[in-house]
Amino acid sequence: MTEKINCPFCGNLIDVNVIKCDYCGALFQEPDLPGIKFKEIGPFLAIDLLTFGFFSTIWFFINGKAINNLVGGKPDGLKLNWLFLLLAVNGGFYLFFFYKQPALLIIFSVVQCLIYIALSYRVLRIIQKYTQRMYNSDIVFNPYYMVIFNIFYLIHYIETYQNRVHHTHEYFDWKSPQAIFLLILLVIIVCVFRFYNDMFWLIH
Repeated sequence: MTEKINCPFCGNLIDVNVIKCDYCGALFQEPDLPGIKFKEIGPFLAIDLLTFGFFSTIWFFINGKAINNLVGGKPDGLKLNWLFLLLAVNGGFYLFFFYKQPALLIIFSVVQCLIYIALSYRVLRIIQKYTQRMYNSDIVFNPYYMVIFNIFYLIHYIETYQNRVHHTHEYFDWKSPQAIFLLILLVIIVCVFRFYNDMFWLIH
């Protein structure tokens, strides 16, 4: 029989090994996504800018094992690994046509963005399921931000993970005028950044 103790916050009997109280929701250890590296948005953006966007791809492979360790079921693992494979194949074609036909780089950049969206969605879903299993918390993510900013939103989501588990909410109303203005501004920034990256490699 599992040993029981009183929750220090609400006084109800709970299992001694639980991470979160089933009655009052108190957490007994800080939420964590173990093993994930480069999860601060500031340094990530700086490195990605210095590498002309290549670090976004490298990030997924650096953290592939850690993300796989969060997976709770075989279907999610298969989908994740297929997307990793597509990212690697597309990256290989990108480098090949970089030397052969630079004009085709735009096509592979678009495909890469689509893979980023799919990968970001899959990782966010894995994080959601992991959080439900570990901390009995249902955290959400904004699908509009995920589609527009994909990996940038994913990194920000991971960086603010602890706060999301504690508070279980999005940070502001995405329908507000301020949010819409911010979305338009960030879309312009992301588009300019991607265009700058493609033009740099076409010129050189």
